[in-house]
Amino acid sequence: MDLWDSLESEYVDRTPKSKERFEEIRNHVPAGVASTYRAWDPHPFVVDRAEGVHLHDVDGNSYLDFDMNNGAGMVGHAHPAVTDAVKTQLDEGTLFTHPHDLLAEAAEELKKRWDPVDLVRFTNSGTESTMHAIRIARAYTGKDKLLKIEGSYHGVHDAVLISKSTPEGKLGHPERPTKLIESEGIPEAIADTVEIAPFNDLEAVEGIMREHMNEIGALIVEPIVMNVGVTQPYKEFLQGLRELCDEYGIAYIFDEVKTGVKVAPGGAAEYYDVEPDLVAMAKSIGGNFPVGAFGGREEVMRTIEDGAAHYGTYNGSPLVLQAVTTVLRDVLTDDAYQHVNDLGEKLVAGYEDIMADAGIDGHVENVNSQGIVHFTEERIENYRDFLEHVDTEFHENYWFAMLNQGVLPHPHDASQQWTISVQHEEEHIDEHLEAFKSVAPLLAEKQ
Repeated sequence: MDLWDSLESEYVDRTPKSKERFEEIRNHVPAGVASTYRAWDPHPFVVDRAEGVHLHDVDGNSYLDFDMNNGAGMVGHAHPAVTDAVKTQLDEGTLFTHPHDLLAEAAEELKKRWDPVDLVRFTNSGTESTMHAIRIARAYTGKDKLLKIEGSYHGVHDAVLISKSTPEGKLGHPERPTKLIESEGIPEAIADTVEIAPFNDLEAVEGIMREHMNEIGALIVEPIVMNVGVTQPYKEFLQGLRELCDEYGIAYIFDEVKTGVKVAPGGAAEYYDVEPDLVAMAKSIGGNFPVGAFGGREEVMRTIEDGAAHYGTYNGSPLVLQAVTTVLRDVLTDDAYQHVNDLGEKLVAGYEDIMADAGIDGHVENVNSQGIVHFTEERIENYRDFLEHVDTEFHENYWFAMLNQGVLPHPHDASQQWTISVQHEEEHIDEHLEAFKSVAPLLAEKQ
């Protein structure tokens, strides 16, 4: 029996009720999940409850959680300050489709963190936030084309499901990546409104902007590409994009759905000291509640008042904004960031020591609460590096081996990253590392 078969067999033995429940869910819900990405073989475990830094499945297994709801949970599960605030709001109303004070209070907290943000509008998800930011940017510039980065994920609206995970044989030239639509149901004509650029290559980006001068109205960038681990910008790439956008009259959008409040209080804009025109936010700003936001320079955001559409019945729900305000004011404090950063450094050092002792090739990419182990010595600077150097099958073995040890190291797939929450403590990092230490010899034999 090879390593994968052995790990899979152990997992199946641990999760018989999950298998049964999952098959029943599939009778009612396509793929058995609420978001297609969450389905994986042989079957996902089915959650019974979550508390603090643990998930508990229907089989009675407990998992030390570093997935944290795909990064939406930097506060951890059921943080008492957040749950108390929301419980209070339940008695005062859960939805007002009229103005209320929490709109200003939550917006003000976001503005304190992002210097480039003068005005804010709320949405219900990261997809909505990037979708509206792109629309506002195009309306502001009066130009229809979007420029996005190869391998970046910005949600599931039509314009951004292009060249998100292009297979290796269809990539095209590194300086002019192929445009590939990645979902059935998206019209071919959508691709005519989008151009694709590589990450960490300013010269190539400028060439594309020059070729489509007076056509590109918006550039959207994950400042850290989180669809390929934790791929950071190099050589002033983000600042260079700022200068190019100014030169070519393009609105510059930071997609901070994953990086926002997690790599720094003011997200990647603060961490890399770059000022975009618009910022899209979601996930951890809401402490596990369904929320999104976008904001930016006043003259750009006032486009909403001039005819750029932004509507939504549930936008700015007081229930959700109570969570947002509590998270930003009371939970994600300076001390909390120091705590999480210290834990991140301990986890990185532990991984690298264990890999060195076991003879495993690899390194860790980490920024504050976000990190990932790559089982390669090669530095990942863009999507193509990830395809070339990351052995996804080997990483799958690592992921299931950790799961069988009771540690959920990050969301399923080698492209994802862990989130360390404010409720994690040193003992949880030690437990994570002990699990890795126990599986490292097995992995070393197979690398």
